[in-house]
Amino acid sequence: MSHKNSAPFGVKWTSFSTAITTGLQFLQLAILANILSPEDFGLMAMILVVIGFAQAYADMGISNAIIHRQDITKEQLSSLYWLNIFAGIIVYLLLLILIPIVVKIFDEPRLSDLMYWAIIVIITTAFGQQFQILLQKYLQFKTLSIVEIIAAFFGTMIAIITALRGQGVFSLIWGQIGNSIIKSIMFAYIGWKKWRPCLRFKYSDLDGYLRFGFYQMGEKSINFIISHLDQFLIGVFIGAQALGFYNLAYNLVIQPILKINQILTRVAFPFFSKIQFNIERLKNGYLLTIKLLCFINIPLLIGLAVVAPYFVPVVFGDKWLPVVLLVQILAFVAILRSIGNPIGSLLLAKGRADLGFKWNVMVLITLIIGIYLGLYFGDVIGVTISLLILNIIYSFLNYLILIRKMVGPCLKEYLLAIFPTLGISILMAIIVAIIPVIINQSDGIILFSQILIGVIIYFSLNFTLRKQHIREIKQLDL
Repeated sequence: MSHKNSAPFGVKWTSFSTAITTGLQFLQLAILANILSPEDFGLMAMILVVIGFAQAYADMGISNAIIHRQDITKEQLSSLYWLNIFAGIIVYLLLLILIPIVVKIFDEPRLSDLMYWAIIVIITTAFGQQFQILLQKYLQFKTLSIVEIIAAFFGTMIAIITALRGQGVFSLIWGQIGNSIIKSIMFAYIGWKKWRPCLRFKYSDLDGYLRFGFYQMGEKSINFIISHLDQFLIGVFIGAQALGFYNLAYNLVIQPILKINQILTRVAFPFFSKIQFNIERLKNGYLLTIKLLCFINIPLLIGLAVVAPYFVPVVFGDKWLPVVLLVQILAFVAILRSIGNPIGSLLLAKGRADLGFKWNVMVLITLIIGIYLGLYFGDVIGVTISLLILNIIYSFLNYLILIRKMVGPCLKEYLLAIFPTLGISILMAIIVAIIPVIINQSDGIILFSQILIGVIIYFSLNFTLRKQHIREIKQLDL
């Protein structure tokens, strides 16, 4: 395998892309939070719940099947491409019909006009999606990263400019549409040069892909519901303002971590697929993925939980103070999700979309019960506490049911991939937490001091106590 099509090279380019796109997302969030109201963010969250669920069906679950199969032909790709276009059009038309029902479910008349525009992304995404997946399959992450950075830049600029011009919640929609259109045009331009589809559609070409795809579609649908059930129920039972507060906390905590996870899982899935029959190598690659994710995510999240009382008002303004406690609880939810997330790449690499589907059905049932109890005994805070308790339980079951089945017993190695980083991060957090007691300055200076001292402490402790771990990260040898 050439250097430019290697897993480490993919990780580096995906890391660069994720750093830029996450920075742009944070810039957009910080600026728009000072312009728009919590209700605006709540309305957009409702829209994204609907669109995100619909996109699982527009994809038909075929994308991951393309990556998993190592013997795919040009004829099959052509049939799958036109199937994807057709599915996108059907889902778009269904959403048009269902808009009045969505408005009624959320009891939010303002959604009607907003959704007519927002669902355009269903159509635009379909034209470039297969080419994006093929670039991922063949580990061409430099091209992927460049496209995503350009699209994210224009989407962010569109959202900020339209917000400054008084477009309100529509600025969030224009940003989404702009990002989607630019990304699809660029992927389609690249894809038609490399993998031009022919005018062919035969059902026989779909043999094997549809079965995998149906399981994957079911799993992705349930997984999306799992990830957004909290926002859906908060929007339905509490309203747009409460959902706006929760959505800001979610975007601040969960979304960046999901993007960081994708740096490795996006590369890990095609790489794991190529070594799916070498269990020892598969286990080592999986454990290294966990180590890397913990090294990055745990200190970020624990640090964010500690600095949240200063970070939120300084960056977003005092009107967002109710977000502080949500951020602190969700930070620990995000840690657990981050650690559990890479198992999906293993399941898909081994062709066990069915097992992932069954796992997610179990999670969904327990999640519905847990979130309902959280709403019953409290409000948004009750929901976040329920999520934390449930994710602790899922973490234990994740190892017992899934990890052992895919790579064999490895409890000691699994815990050693997590707890050293967790211990150093907790020590860092304790020191950072006492800084406001020592420094009697403005909130901005205290926040800057906390972040600077936290970074210095974390890396100093790692370079002093975990030199071998640092060497593994530098080598990035999956």
